[in-house]
Amino acid sequence: MSMSLQPPISTPARRRIEIPLMFLPALSIAALFGWGILISTLVHPGWIGLNHIAPGTDWMVFYGAIRSMLAGKLALVLDAEAFTAHLNQSFASWLTVPLEFRPWFYPPSFLVLLLPFAPLGFAGSYVAFQAATAGLLAWALRNRAEQPQLTPYVIAAVLVSPSASLNLADGQCAFLVAALLVAGVRLLGPRPLLGGAILGLLSFKPQFFLLVPFALLGLRQYRGLCAAACSAFALALASVMIFGIELWIRWIPQAFNNLVSPDEKWLAYGRIWGHSVWACAVLLGVPERLASILQLGAIVSSAAATFVAFRSSLNSDGKLIVLLAATVLAAPHSGPYDATLLAVAIVLWLAASIDAPRLLDWLIGFGIWMVPLLSPAVYVPAGRLSPLLTIALIGLVFGRMHSRAKSRESGIPPLSSIRSTGCD
Repeated sequence: MSMSLQPPISTPARRRIEIPLMFLPALSIAALFGWGILISTLVHPGWIGLNHIAPGTDWMVFYGAIRSMLAGKLALVLDAEAFTAHLNQSFASWLTVPLEFRPWFYPPSFLVLLLPFAPLGFAGSYVAFQAATAGLLAWALRNRAEQPQLTPYVIAAVLVSPSASLNLADGQCAFLVAALLVAGVRLLGPRPLLGGAILGLLSFKPQFFLLVPFALLGLRQYRGLCAAACSAFALALASVMIFGIELWIRWIPQAFNNLVSPDEKWLAYGRIWGHSVWACAVLLGVPERLASILQLGAIVSSAAATFVAFRSSLNSDGKLIVLLAATVLAAPHSGPYDATLLAVAIVLWLAASIDAPRLLDWLIGFGIWMVPLLSPAVYVPAGRLSPLLTIALIGLVFGRMHSRAKSRESGIPPLSSIRSTGCD
């Protein structure tokens, strides 16, 4: 009798297989649940998960604003109550219940980006915008990827994530924000002017542009910083030329008032429904003034983390992961769809360590994957801890950077650089 003996699988190789497989079922179920929410929103809102009232309720705001501005109805766009009533009247047949409060708080420069979609009608523009921005994100993730062999899996994971399905359900612009951040950072090295100009377009949503100057200063990319400033200015100038200066004159004080003394209805129907540091702190019982101080602390610490990361020896994707996570942490308001930025960050992080997976990485990754489904934190108490997951991801990046620096000093190669020989 002859026996064929297979060589034993080495411990590192076994970990490489076992840890991802351990989380794959839960990650898949969460993704399917997110897409179930999207499908139910299309056919019968509220059958699965949170009732989103109707598909594209946030796109109604974008579409309603650009169509109103083209019709010369500036006062309507800037009057939150009147604009909400206008949306309820315009989309009465689409909505299952009326919108409570849907103001236009975006800078006028956003209207320039919406202009190409205005002639397509509501449904056509909704589908076209989501398809175009998802395609742009896929291109950004493919362009200059550090692990091109894994890029198709990275793109697929991001676009099937729960945050992606909720972005589609609400008709939001998280795909566009993520695409601009990824493309801009990856182009800064070879083409700093183009990379900076792309990052400057993020000024259409200022809370996600906050950390861009710190990233560029950390890299000492002064040409990129100038390009970002010029790009933001050009976008604003285009809005003035198309829609007039009055919109900016009236929007700037409105934006300032929202910072220092926000509208009570905006707090009740908008900001508290996100998962910002402020919203989570308030829901945990922290007084609003202290919650605002914590949010300010998150902005300052996120800016510092971004500057340090971009000044460090981290590779391009390491810097990008920190920027994506810190951008969400610093944002005074962010919704479950904005966790798309976190989905990109964690997928890139796990892909970078696929040869030496660690249980802690995947645990935090699973938590971040679940953030959109733990929203709104108003209803789901576990969602109120979501900023801690973002902080943990940033900590992982800096912790790995520190351990590699210590390994270089001691002359011992880091664990992730050791390949198994299959001879344990």
